[in-house]
Amino acid sequence: MSLTTSKSKRRWAVLINYGCLLLFVGMFIAGKYLGWNVAIIVCGLLALIILLVSFAVLHLNTKLWKLAHSRAEDLDERELQMTLQSLRHSYIIYAIVSLLVIFSLAMLAGRHDSTLIIIYVGLLYLAHTLPSTIIAWREREV
Repeated sequence: MSLTTSKSKRRWAVLINYGCLLLFVGMFIAGKYLGWNVAIIVCGLLALIILLVSFAVLHLNTKLWKLAHSRAEDLDERELQMTLQSLRHSYIIYAIVSLLVIFSLAMLAGRHDSTLIIIYVGLLYLAHTLPSTIIAWREREV
């Protein structure tokens, strides 16, 4: 794949990559709670191998990893806008997924672990206040 690879091929690579990530995590959880057997180990290792290969194909071969991790000074205006937009969407999705995972764990733990509820509330507060906090901290005038 290269930067000019079609959007549909890149999207398939993304689906394969994240699908294998979910499968790997699922196999790890299954192994931990159901016991490690040959099927779980083989499936988990296969998912990990495909995850690593798809990471290389999707992120490294296309140079998208380098683009997303470049310094702002090294990018032209179009690349800068593209990466800023992707970072904005990425952190929104990451915050929501992280909070949903912690909330789910807290609900599954029930009354046995109220600490997870407090952690969830604290992280939810942080997710909503961090952008304005950074502006308050960095900008001279608002």
